[in-house]
Amino acid sequence: MNAQARHGPEYTECQRPAYELLRDAFGYRFAEGADLLGEREGGSERQVILRDTLARKLRQINGDIADATVAEAIRALEPPGAGSLIEINQQLHTLLSRWATIEVRTAEGSVGRSVRYIDFDNPENNDFLVAEEFTVRGPDGRKRADLVIFVNGIPVVVIECKEPGNRNGIAEAVGDLRTYQEEIPRLFYTAHFTIALKGTDARYGTVGTEVKYYRKWEDPFPIAKDDLGKMIGRPPLNQDFLLAGLLSKANLLEMLRTFVVFDTDGGRVVKKVARYQQYQAVNLAMERILDQRDNRPLRERGGTIWHTQGSGKSLTMLWLALKLRREPALDNPTLLVCTDRTDLDRQITETFQNCGFENPVQATRTQHLRELLSEGGGRTVLTTIHKFRADVDEETGRSVVPLLSDADNIFALVDEAHRTEYGKFAAQMKVALPNACRIAFTGTPIAQHKKGRVTVEEFGPYIHKYTMPQSEADDATLPILYESRLPELAVWGKRLEPLFDAETADLTPEQRERLKKQELTERAIAEAGNRIELIAYDMYEHYRTHIEPNGFKAQVAACSQDAAARYFEELERFLPGRVAMLISEPKKKATTKLTKLKEKFSDEKRIIDQFKHEGVDKLAIIVVVDKYLTGFDAPAEQVLYLDKPLKEHNLLQAIARVNRPADNKEWGLVVDYWGVSLFLDRALACFEQQDREDIIGMLAERATDDIYDDLQKRLRAVFSFFPAGLSRDSTEPWIEVLEPQDERALFDQEYGRFMRTLDRLLPDERALDYVDDARWIKRVRDDARAQYYVEDLDLVDASAKIKALLDTHIRGEEVVQLLEPVPILSDRFQEEVAKLTSARAKAKRMEHALRHVISEKYEEDPAFYESIKDRLERIIRERKEQRLSEVEQFKLLTEQTERVQRRARTATEADPYLGIIRRHYRAEGGGDEEPTEQEQALGQEILDILKKERVVDWLDKPDVQREMRRVVKRRLRSAGCPADKVEELTTALIEVAQVRLA
Repeated sequence: MNAQARHGPEYTECQRPAYELLRDAFGYRFAEGADLLGEREGGSERQVILRDTLARKLRQINGDIADATVAEAIRALEPPGAGSLIEINQQLHTLLSRWATIEVRTAEGSVGRSVRYIDFDNPENNDFLVAEEFTVRGPDGRKRADLVIFVNGIPVVVIECKEPGNRNGIAEAVGDLRTYQEEIPRLFYTAHFTIALKGTDARYGTVGTEVKYYRKWEDPFPIAKDDLGKMIGRPPLNQDFLLAGLLSKANLLEMLRTFVVFDTDGGRVVKKVARYQQYQAVNLAMERILDQRDNRPLRERGGTIWHTQGSGKSLTMLWLALKLRREPALDNPTLLVCTDRTDLDRQITETFQNCGFENPVQATRTQHLRELLSEGGGRTVLTTIHKFRADVDEETGRSVVPLLSDADNIFALVDEAHRTEYGKFAAQMKVALPNACRIAFTGTPIAQHKKGRVTVEEFGPYIHKYTMPQSEADDATLPILYESRLPELAVWGKRLEPLFDAETADLTPEQRERLKKQELTERAIAEAGNRIELIAYDMYEHYRTHIEPNGFKAQVAACSQDAAARYFEELERFLPGRVAMLISEPKKKATTKLTKLKEKFSDEKRIIDQFKHEGVDKLAIIVVVDKYLTGFDAPAEQVLYLDKPLKEHNLLQAIARVNRPADNKEWGLVVDYWGVSLFLDRALACFEQQDREDIIGMLAERATDDIYDDLQKRLRAVFSFFPAGLSRDSTEPWIEVLEPQDERALFDQEYGRFMRTLDRLLPDERALDYVDDARWIKRVRDDARAQYYVEDLDLVDASAKIKALLDTHIRGEEVVQLLEPVPILSDRFQEEVAKLTSARAKAKRMEHALRHVISEKYEEDPAFYESIKDRLERIIRERKEQRLSEVEQFKLLTEQTERVQRRARTATEADPYLGIIRRHYRAEGGGDEEPTEQEQALGQEILDILKKERVVDWLDKPDVQREMRRVVKRRLRSAGCPADKVEELTTALIEVAQVRLA
């Protein structure tokens, strides 16, 4: 980083406070990246491990260890053959989090020696280093990471910083990190985290993480937020919370060792690291379990973890299981992971197996479960609660539950702890395992319908809570909108009961109730002839106009298998080949039609995979009854069409099917044909008042009138950036307003909000009122992005629905071609500039194009582009001082543009070296006059020397580079170069060669 950049806000307000926090508050060593080159093998920028530090720590951590073993252990961290970055990262993470087995030769032969790279039990026994401006050379050039965290000389965290005022800073930082992973992948072979910082905001991800999945870390746990402020002597920012929470020494090691899994998703490996609520819940649970202050038996140290749907409860269970398994004080415990449904049991079993958990065993039947739990400690058993069955005593006829184990180091992790776990099977589990410690996991701690018992009353107090509003605030899940459709057909809607009462007015209340029970059953009404036809057509119309255009999918929840079959038939008429029906095994008396449909869709795994990963042209809608209505993650699903009487926890779990984030998905939607909102108050009866209000507010129905009002406000916010009365004949004056980067960022924010709200209103015909404004503001935004070379990272654009609307309503109108971000070296650049009408706009286009080409080409030809940069800054300064008119500024910038284009056409291979020589050899950078014949000859000679001396992989061979420097210095001295300039000039020439002759 040059001196000027070190005084900029990116450095002073983000990068420097970051390393100062780690150095001063958490005891990290600090170093400049350039000062670490000597520790990298051969002094090569291609190497990323600090070998001296690693060798020293290996000896300290592993005791008596031979030099050859140290060398082999370091060599084991080299990339293990071919493979993708994520595959290499997975293999090396296994070594770092456990140990490497190194073959050691002895007199008796070879023996395996386990070598640990990190002392996880004693964090202070490790070396923690934060290095700034750490440069790494890849196949196509050099990249410099703002901050890199090393543990024992191994890079484990890469951090990119942006200035706090940059509204797109996080997206740009993530974009840089993803570029680095492509161009200098070696730096990420052992990386655990990748972090994007900008002071007021901070996000973390890992290898391969897309920008949309970077998450906040909101809490410095176990440090209190106020205490963190006292530690650093100022009010903490979001980046301070993230750095303290993730990178305090003990937390970083624990995250690296325990809170990570490599899972498979759609056939590819995905690395997942914990979110802050998962990390806190697991550690608080462990604190409670290990707390012996009041001498409570272990069975009384359980409790409840309430994490809302979509917050990763299965992984939280996995990480708690890992912590329990590794805790020495628990003496190799038995772990029992328990659910109440076969599909959830299968899902959690797959999660444990895919993530490499050691030896989980799935109980296949009751007797198998009994055998597993009776065989002693140390097992991890996954089961459904229903396998805790009682036997019938043949003599007395009474139910008897066998004692399976009275050990006190058995831990039952109970998932979805709000359903049958309260009943007889839970009671039987207590008898079978009387001393087990039970930890309940629930997304909806609802009271049982009849007994009124709440989860915490059964399992113990809350250990940790993470609610729906918190999840939305963290961008972990999406808002859920609620819409009531066709109320005249709702089973418990406003019309049905009054009509029935009117028709039976002559009957006594007793007769009326009896008739209602006989004839007016929920199921009979729901399956009524034309009701399903009408609703299915409404679903199709709603899906076709609201959901399908943006590529999202739908789920239909029917009240019975027969109703599901009828919905399938009706929807199949409108969407042939794009609807599937997934139900449990029909009863023996089921119709032939139902049996055949079940058989047709028997390959459920393939269908679910298709629903999750393939387009709407393949599979758009699945129809279900109970299966896949809970415990089912499909980000592609945006709408749930609900036509069944869901209550209590089932209601809250089902609506959460649609809240999973996906590209361009801004919310989930529940469309209610039953009237389930009447059951919402009852479902929330056991929640605390604030939690209840938050959830009810979240599920409140949004009328299109509200959306229309919102849209008007959003449009006013977009146009508030521009002076009133601006002509729409040209975008130039509009673009000029958006020149400041912070203004563009704010404008993009409001633009995104406007487009999202317009998308929600469609296909309401009132959206047509906004066609002209939407088209214009989109054109301004696109032209501004082209004018100022804004890279397209995660900026919101118009959805497919809006684009279709604009296309439909502007046909026949002459549309001015939008500006394109054409590079200055393109033959078409002058054509793009010519589209602009004013000298000021043309000058701005050239200014930003010149800045862009300077940043792109500087390292290839530093002397030339330094002169372009100096001249550019001088022209801009003189224009600000009003010493130049707009026309004069445009002419001068045109000259510089032509210089750049001419250089690209005519430069020889030796010219960049000649430019370096003239810049250093002469007092003022060589001037603008033509180079002398002697200078030209010297430039060519230097190029010839460098070409002659280079060999294969010369960038990794310090001895070759030393010889290059020696020969170049000798030639410069013989050419009369001043002695005090030889060293500096040689370094500059070698740096150019490293780029151009790599």
